[in-house]
Amino acid sequence: MGKLKLLSLILFLTSLNASALRDIFDASGPANGYDKYVILEPGFTYTGEIGIFEGKVFIEGNGAIVDLEGGVGIWVYAEENYPASLDIEYLTISNGSYNGLTYNGTSTGNVINCNFINNDFGIQIMDNVNLNVKNSNFINNSSYGIAIRGTTTTFDISYSNFWGNVSGCGGFNENC
Repeated sequence: MGKLKLLSLILFLTSLNASALRDIFDASGPANGYDKYVILEPGFTYTGEIGIFEGKVFIEGNGAIVDLEGGVGIWVYAEENYPASLDIEYLTISNGSYNGLTYNGTSTGNVINCNFINNDFGIQIMDNVNLNVKNSNFINNSSYGIAIRGTTTTFDISYSNFWGNVSGCGGFNENC
């Protein structure tokens, strides 16, 4: 079975057990130095999108899937007087009509061991963002795996893979 067919089968089977991401996010409280510490169940699919505009948030994905169902994605927006950050580990984000994940304003974050599949952009970074991406995969996104739109963005990527993205591996470097 081809990789794409296997991935489609996995996404379909896990969608049989779905829950709204917003409900889990709203029910989460502080832990481990974060204002919101979101713990997702392994092998579970969560649907919908969330926006973060204040506080320090951690999403412990545990191998779960977020199916954005054609929504605009998970986004973070911060200003100097209203800081916001998002750290994510072990999560697959798929089917966003725009971005899988967006960082705007002065937001910060770390994305580790994540997959971005079938979004328009896997991750889009704008404004004065500080972001680290490590051990992540960008697969079949209809534009870029990663697009950097900020002129003062600080961005570090390591040990990540890009394949099947229509416009190339990333908006930051066509030769990676």
